Amino acid sequence: AYCWAGRDFHQRPQQGINDYFWMNHDGQGAGVKNFDIGGVPFDVAAVAAVESCSPEVTEDEATPPRITCTGGSGTGDKGNYAATSKIHGMKLGPLDLELYANYGLDSKAVESDERLNAWQGGVVLSHTNDSGVNKVIARYSDNADNSVFNKTEDLTTVYASFEGLYKFTQATQVEYLLAFHDYDNSRDKTDNRKNYNAIVRPMHWWNDVHSTWLEAGWQHVDYDNGGDNKGWKLTLSQNMSIAMGPEFRPMLRFYVTGGKVDNERTARVNNTKDETLDDFNVGAMWEAWF
Repeated sequence: AYCWAGRDFHQRPQQGINDYFWMNHDGQGAGVKNFDIGGVPFDVAAVAAVESCSPEVTEDEATPPRITCTGGSGTGDKGNYAATSKIHGMKLGPLDLELYANYGLDSKAVESDERLNAWQGGVVLSHTNDSGVNKVIARYSDNADNSVFNKTEDLTTVYASFEGLYKFTQATQVEYLLAFHDYDNSRDKTDNRKNYNAIVRPMHWWNDVHSTWLEAGWQHVDYDNGGDNKGWKLTLSQNMSIAMGPEFRPMLRFYVTGGKVDNERTARVNNTKDETLDDFNVGAMWEAWF
């Protein structure tokens, strides 16, 4: 086990193929990671959200000029707090099990009539073998969505997904994801909706550097009031990376993308004409992460 204190990219489990943080509690605080309880690792922490900041040049005629902050975050306390916990490294037969439980509250830095409490729980079941990995994720949140820092009164959300990677051979693989998100606010029903998602990405590596990917994505957002938004896209890309595998970056990608979107609900809310939008793009991009 080890203790930490300071600013932390905290409890931000991310799904790669849809680039979604299904929990996110980045902030500053302290905690313990991998504390052993009967052979099971346990993480616990208390964190505070950091106030946002718009970088500006100071007016004190300093040389060189100084800016008030970097990026979008300052160093002050925003008034939103979270107690986070995670149990991991557990086995259920051939399955790996993770459990999450978080509680959020506000301090006096938040106006009294706007202070709320929130909580969420999550479970991850995964199975890994030589052919790949499959994972089931489920999350329930009360007065929150994917973070107990950000609270909405009378909101409940449910997120569930199934994702995986299957290796036909080391050079030929496919990633896939099915996801469902239910957003239900009993106080303000304006944006109540159910979101359905499906993505599949077959990939083939010609060697350690060059690969070809074909990605198909579909989404349907079913609003309780005002219609649906739905769309699909298909992307073919030729890629160059530093090694064989979907996780390796940096990557140079040449791509062609086509798709169609029908934003019926958006048109109704904005009082505009409902049109089906077609899209076709050809381009190149450089992708890296650290």
